[in-house]
Amino acid sequence: MAKQWDEGEKFTRTHRRVGVFVTVGVLAAAGALTAVFLARRNSAPQSTPTYREYTVSKGDVTVGATESGTVSLEDETVAFPVACTVGSVLVKPGQTVKKGDPVIQLDLSSVSDSTSDTRQKLESAKLSLQTAVSDQKAKLETAKITYESSRYLAQSAPAERELTLSELQNSITSAQAALEKDQKDLAAYEALRKSWPADYKKLQSLKKWAEDAKASETNYETQLSDFKSDNATVLDTYEKLKTARDNARQEYVAAKYSEDETDSEGNDADVLKDAYQDASETAKNYYSEVAGTVVSRQTALEDKVAQYTAEYGNYSAAYSDFKETYDGKYKITGSDLDAKVTELRNSVSSDGYNLKKAKKTAEISSQSAATKEKTDLSTAASAQDTYALTVNKLAQTVDSAQESYDKLQRQLQEIDNALNGNGVLTSPGDGVVASTAVSAGSSVAANETMLTVSTDRSVSLALSVAEDDVIDISVGQEASIALSAYDGQSFDALVDSITAKPARSGASSVTYTVVVKTTGPVSGAGKVYDGMSGEGTVIRKRVKDALYLSNRSVSFRNGISTVLVKSGSGTKSVPVKTGFSNGTNVEILSGLKEGDTVLAESAVSQK
Repeated sequence: MAKQWDEGEKFTRTHRRVGVFVTVGVLAAAGALTAVFLARRNSAPQSTPTYREYTVSKGDVTVGATESGTVSLEDETVAFPVACTVGSVLVKPGQTVKKGDPVIQLDLSSVSDSTSDTRQKLESAKLSLQTAVSDQKAKLETAKITYESSRYLAQSAPAERELTLSELQNSITSAQAALEKDQKDLAAYEALRKSWPADYKKLQSLKKWAEDAKASETNYETQLSDFKSDNATVLDTYEKLKTARDNARQEYVAAKYSEDETDSEGNDADVLKDAYQDASETAKNYYSEVAGTVVSRQTALEDKVAQYTAEYGNYSAAYSDFKETYDGKYKITGSDLDAKVTELRNSVSSDGYNLKKAKKTAEISSQSAATKEKTDLSTAASAQDTYALTVNKLAQTVDSAQESYDKLQRQLQEIDNALNGNGVLTSPGDGVVASTAVSAGSSVAANETMLTVSTDRSVSLALSVAEDDVIDISVGQEASIALSAYDGQSFDALVDSITAKPARSGASSVTYTVVVKTTGPVSGAGKVYDGMSGEGTVIRKRVKDALYLSNRSVSFRNGISTVLVKSGSGTKSVPVKTGFSNGTNVEILSGLKEGDTVLAESAVSQK
């Protein structure tokens, strides 16, 4: 059964050590753990209880699993793209360097000898890249034309066959249904002639109502336009005041929630708040004294425009809908009905001939279309595979040529940088010189490592975690790292990787390697060396910036948590609301403030 990591759960195992710790924030007060003795008011001879003082502090209440490990740093090497000779080594192993610090001095004459050859190779690579791109473009165009042609054939064959079958069915259906259709049409046309007058009258009424509504809409739009023009100054002034108010609010909100509560120009949030309130009051006063009547009148005109716009839309839509129905219903006028009936009767005699012709044509065409479809599909399938192969092959050729060109260009840039910098190679990052592989006068091959810098961009610890714990750990989970050499400092980290295979297995335990990695540089700790010892903690739960107190100082009776608070006049029992506990400390949600002193009775009594 899967093990749950419940809050406050105690973990005791022989193969690991569970770390339960508190990270104290900047504002946290040091918890006083001073033993004091208080005499009870009862003066009769009896045992005197011993009390300890605990201070309400502020910080992080955390619970997690802690394991030890050794530090692994990210290494960066210093090399040169062409063979050269070392003039001098400017640093020593263990020396701290910054990115850009000089570390190797090359013999400039040895570098100059290799420049010409590299430039020739770069020009050759450039020509090869241009040729590959040009060849790719031409061959892709040819392959695409071939592919599209074959694809069209594959699509047209089934379409032609379906068209033939559709034409056959249409001819048969038309011939068989012609007489029934003509009879139905005759009855329909007679009914249309009877209903046409009433429908025509309704259509004309809807049209007139729509025109009347449009005229009213135009009238009020003209009034609104004239009103806006006459009162443009008032309306523009009011809009500017509202804009100024909104801008002031945005600047105040942005400053309020920035890290230093200032805007980009350094203005304090309180100053911006006052500016916002002033702008808001100005806009409000202007509305009350000047713009209110104008805006109200404008709104009334806008409402009229909206009213008649809506009426016009409704009548216009009703007219359009009914006209669409009318046009679809009345294909011809009543005077043409007799001629239509005669026309339909004459067409019946030709239906039989058309049916025989359609059947014969469909029989021949369907067989031909099936054969053509099969041939074209086979051709298209082959063309698609060929096209895909051509595209991939040409892309690989261009990518290879581009990679060669980019590599030579980077190498030439490194050479030029060295020549322009008097042959000085610099550190690729901040860190400590881990090792030097060359000395003055050494001949170095192209891309041979001359020096290694262990950077402090991140620190990794490999932890051995038990099998029943590793199932509850995931990549990206919060963690922290503490280095033994720098006591009291902790660095935020994340779980970077978890091995799928066990790191160690035995008769009683199986462990897996979990690597935790800091989320940023650890330069603030001082020098960090590869192989240093440290502890990594995989965090199960953490409450940040919480008021907390020792579990020992909280009593729980009748469903209420209380503490004994020390004050200048004595002590008093205070109810508190508690939150998360890690087994050592408990989060205080209400009832106490930072710096309060709380007493807890010790387990030892004195006679």
